[in-house]
Amino acid sequence: MKNKIIFLGLLFSAVFFTACSTTTVENNSIKPNVSFTNTYFKALSLDGKEVEVFDREPHIKFQEDGKVFGNLGCNRFFGNFKKENNNINFEGVASTKMMCPNIKTEDAFSKVLQNTKTYEIKEEYMIFFDENKKEIAKFRAIFF
Repeated sequence: MKNKIIFLGLLFSAVFFTACSTTTVENNSIKPNVSFTNTYFKALSLDGKEVEVFDREPHIKFQEDGKVFGNLGCNRFFGNFKKENNNINFEGVASTKMMCPNIKTEDAFSKVLQNTKTYEIKEEYMIFFDENKKEIAKFRAIFF
């Protein structure tokens, strides 16, 4: 009888601790989409060309109040945006006017802001498309 009680106690303990143990399975291939607002998006490509960083890192950031700001590569820019679903429109965008060594990146980024009609967020990437659904810019979320 005593052996039976000890056996049942051990069996119960084994089942209890096995049931309470957890196994974590991490799937690195699936990442959640980043937030549209309050995320620092670094420019990776503009108009089909890889972005080279010279003076400052070209980036864009959206605020919940409809404001947009960032850096064109040398000059800062700021303005407003309106979005509905995946459609987006930039309004009143202006920038500082410092003399910059790499004006090509600045011009390409400005052109992208004028021509963007839709966007898409996939995992940590944001992609801008023109009216013909052609990719015109790609950004990556950077976390500090």
